[in-house]
Amino acid sequence: MTDQGISVSRIAIRRHIGTLMLSLAVVVLGIFLISKLQVDLLPAITYPRIAVQLNIPGIAPEVAVDEVTRPLESSLAATEGVNQIFSRTQEGRVRVDLFFAPGSNLEQALNDVTATYNRGRSRLPDDIEDARIFKFDPSQLPVYEFALTSPSLSPLELRVFAEEELNRELSVVPGVAAVDVAGGLTEEVTVNLDFLRLQSQGIALNDVLTALDRRNQDISGGRLEGSTFEPLTRTIGRFQDAKEIEELSFAVNDKRVYLRDFAQVKDGSAEQRLFITLNGEPAVKITVQKQPDANTIQVVDGVKQKINQLKQQGIIPADAVLTVTLDDSRFIRNAINAVIEAGLIGSGLAALAVLLFLGSLRQTLIILVSIPLSTLCAIILMALFDFSLNLFSLGGLALGVGIVVDNSIVMIESIAIGSGLAIGKSTRSKLSARETIDRAVESSQKIESALVASTATNLVAVLPFC
Repeated sequence: MTDQGISVSRIAIRRHIGTLMLSLAVVVLGIFLISKLQVDLLPAITYPRIAVQLNIPGIAPEVAVDEVTRPLESSLAATEGVNQIFSRTQEGRVRVDLFFAPGSNLEQALNDVTATYNRGRSRLPDDIEDARIFKFDPSQLPVYEFALTSPSLSPLELRVFAEEELNRELSVVPGVAAVDVAGGLTEEVTVNLDFLRLQSQGIALNDVLTALDRRNQDISGGRLEGSTFEPLTRTIGRFQDAKEIEELSFAVNDKRVYLRDFAQVKDGSAEQRLFITLNGEPAVKITVQKQPDANTIQVVDGVKQKINQLKQQGIIPADAVLTVTLDDSRFIRNAINAVIEAGLIGSGLAALAVLLFLGSLRQTLIILVSIPLSTLCAIILMALFDFSLNLFSLGGLALGVGIVVDNSIVMIESIAIGSGLAIGKSTRSKLSARETIDRAVESSQKIESALVASTATNLVAVLPFC
């Protein structure tokens, strides 16, 4: 590289004040952006997988295999790009997973699967509920999960408290996408019909079902005309308690017949089919899912802080016990701290090795300064390209530290030898400051292209994996 060409090392040596200011800017900007990076266990991974889930209430698995699963598989097999189909059939539910080739356009594949399902919908039973067609996304997995137990609350009260209080409060935490409640007993109003009385009143069963469905609705009441605004009105028609259901009336032969005359209405709980226990004690499980672009550690910390606030406000009963069963933030912290600790130890050992072999404390300090400086520069680039701080990126930073140390040693030793700093004191005194800088620039330019080439080789080697 000639003196007239573009040389980074020549600019850095001759414009040392500007180099110092640029380094300080990198330090300040890197420290500011490091707290803004998304922290996660693994980088965002797109799985070439699309799922189709159908709910068919009351159908047995043996029947669902013949009437739903096989026709659905046959229809979805015509989707372009499908490599493998995997299905699971259980009572009231069928799920079919479609696997595509790695690197496929999943947005286009999702549209193709939706179109294929719509074309084959006529081959499926009519009582199927709306299908769910979605991409498999690991970010939708729960990041925090805990069990709620209380000796003073019944399983029904525990479930109601979790759904109406905890669900609502935790859903407003920044970064939380969904809060799911499982276990316990759910509220249910049961209407037991006496068919003999029903027939004697001359009322058909379908009339009862239709009345329960149509009258349990909130209906728009239109607008109220005003001079400046027109407020909307809505008629509240949903049942508030079991007593209102008993007062449901039917017109039969010019007389009113009430539901209580031929039915018994019970306000209770549904039959429990999912049992969740913690150490043998009935419990309710609450799982928290984060938004795809949210910071896992910040989301979990926000949920914990919200729970502590609810305890201090007395919303959570004093005898309620919240036992954490899943906490991704703890594992992420431990993994990241382990990688950072290993990187710091490696940097210290590298500095010790440099000090032993070069025998210069000044050169060792220069190399030690280059390690955090290059790391902060990488942090800035990660923030600009929206990368997350995870195990893979931290491993790459640790690998980059080794490359920085190697290049620093070669560059410093070359400058020292070329400028006469490695020669005796009498020789150094004969060189002016200008001559020393010129020799340093000349020595750095001789190996600059080689260092750039060696570093570029490492980048090219990992480029296919990006």
